[in-house]
Amino acid sequence: MSNEHEHCVAQAFEDTPVKTFEKLRYHVFVCSDAGDFCGCDAQDSGAMVGALRQELGKRGLLAAVKVTLMQCRQQGAQGPVLVVHPDGIWYDGLKPAQAGEFVDSQIVRGEPLTAYVLRSAPKSVTAVPMHVAEAAECCSTATPEERVGAA
Repeated sequence: MSNEHEHCVAQAFEDTPVKTFEKLRYHVFVCSDAGDFCGCDAQDSGAMVGALRQELGKRGLLAAVKVTLMQCRQQGAQGPVLVVHPDGIWYDGLKPAQAGEFVDSQIVRGEPLTAYVLRSAPKSVTAVPMHVAEAAECCSTATPEERVGAA
């Protein structure tokens, strides 16, 4: 797939280079959106990232868990929003003081903290980042689900 519209389409998993993380077990995404859309940054998402990394370090789990910033696009969320992969569990409203409890439950025991699991299904997000879509008129902001339904 090498053409002038390559940026318009998310690459399939099989087209991406293979990377091996032998010790990696979880990938935790923490929303850091500072805009008015979800407000996760206003709810101490930066402190949450720091607290998570500190708790993971105390337990010797930094090689097993990658923590990454994201934009959740979940309007009306309490924040900060976290997503745990590969489990696909969305959390909302966890505070830095609960980072240790989160690590012990979700990461160590593999049991979700049900009190903080996102109550409703996550809202779909666009497959093409908005800054890309705005820069190129040819890009679609349709979600993968919408593109499949239109086909």
